[in-house]
Amino acid sequence: MGYLPYYLFAMVAAYALRYPYLLAAGAGVFLLRRWLPDPYLFLKHARKVRGLKAQISQNADNVVARRDLAKVWLEKRRPRRALKLLEEARVRDPGSEELAFLYGKALLLSGNPEAALGPLVEAASKNERFQYGDAYLIAGRALYLLERNAEAEDAFARYVAINSSSVEGRVRLACARREQRDRDGARQATREALETFSHVPGFRQRAELVWYLRARLMTFGLA
Repeated sequence: MGYLPYYLFAMVAAYALRYPYLLAAGAGVFLLRRWLPDPYLFLKHARKVRGLKAQISQNADNVVARRDLAKVWLEKRRPRRALKLLEEARVRDPGSEELAFLYGKALLLSGNPEAALGPLVEAASKNERFQYGDAYLIAGRALYLLERNAEAEDAFARYVAINSSSVEGRVRLACARREQRDRDGARQATREALETFSHVPGFRQRAELVWYLRARLMTFGLA
């Protein structure tokens, strides 16, 4: 690639400066990105969504289609749409740890961390290693939002014990300890986050880059 990205950036910037409304539109999209549909995800899942909806309409007891459609809505950051599907699926399959996990995640993403804890604990009690311990990670996030930091620390610690390659888990663990004024524990978790990042393969580093940068900033007291 060489210096090509710099040339492209200079060309785009020069063009945009000639048309200030483009800059304003870009800034608006950036600020509203949380509420705007992702065009890539829309195109990626459009046919799948239609197919899953058709399956549900043809078979009222189709748990798999409800679960898969709920997962699509969660990926597209539409957790409220996922909730009804997961509630219906859980009535039909109450013993599923995956449905309990997804329901807890949807509740958290819908802004209800207190209600999320029940199904997440249920999922972890049935199979704590499901999705590499993600039930503990999501439960820790809910507890942290509720300012129950000692419990959040425990949840994050359980998560990283299962998923030892998670940089995010260690950064969140450091934050929970910092909230309890455990500076030594927070620094240790931050160091471990940086060390973990240096040892994981490239695809994991790309996925965890934001958490690595946050850990790096935390070492300087900037995050």
